[in-house]
Amino acid sequence: MATLQEIVEAHGAMVRRIATVYERHPDRVDDLVQDVWLAVCEALPRLNNHATLKSYIARITQNICVTHVRRALVRQAVPLEDTLPDPATAPEEATAQSIRLARLIEAVRCLPESLKAVATLYLEEMPVKDIALSLGISETNVSVRLHRAKSAIRLSFGEPA
Repeated sequence: MATLQEIVEAHGAMVRRIATVYERHPDRVDDLVQDVWLAVCEALPRLNNHATLKSYIARITQNICVTHVRRALVRQAVPLEDTLPDPATAPEEATAQSIRLARLIEAVRCLPESLKAVATLYLEEMPVKDIALSLGISETNVSVRLHRAKSAIRLSFGEPA
């Protein structure tokens, strides 16, 4: 098996992207990422042969992020301003691509939890089979949720569902 450093190098960007969907504040994203890697260290010995390492880490990340959001709701935390560039205040940073990415992230953040989890993993280019393994649902259920998530995101972009 790979060393933890190799695992972090291979999957660190995915973990950070998933955490960013669930948390806007950069310091809290860092905390979530750190929590994920601690959980991964504890969970690696339990990795079974049915799950790929990527789907296993994605599932751990999703679970930690969902728990984080639920705790924040209990505390009635007020969301902080988005950390992505604001086209009105920083035009040199706000390319068309970064604006579209910001809109996509916001659209995914607004999805119900069941759709958000599927959409986030899909955006990580994870196959439907691995998403199903990661979330513990059937491949058919993943496809249905993915279709619903895509429709909701299209609507948020002003496109027909």
